[in-house]
Amino acid sequence: MIILHVILAVASLILSTFNLVSPSAKKSTISYGLATSTLASGVLLIFINNASVLRTCLTGVVFFVVITVMNQVASRRLAMQIQ
Repeated sequence: MIILHVILAVASLILSTFNLVSPSAKKSTISYGLATSTLASGVLLIFINNASVLRTCLTGVVFFVVITVMNQVASRRLAMQIQ
């Protein structure tokens, strides 16, 4: 389960980076989906492994904020390209 969680997180980060460099609506949608899946698998891991909620949630929130900011910047760039 942890391997799936890490794969989702890395894929989300990579896709968000590509989306930042070359923005597209499809990449943003997939990136948000991967980030949400990472968040869901993280919550599941907390319950399965009885992990420290405070540290785990803090890390998850920071990760989600970084991905969200990257996608928002990409969305603004895409909107400027369309105009």
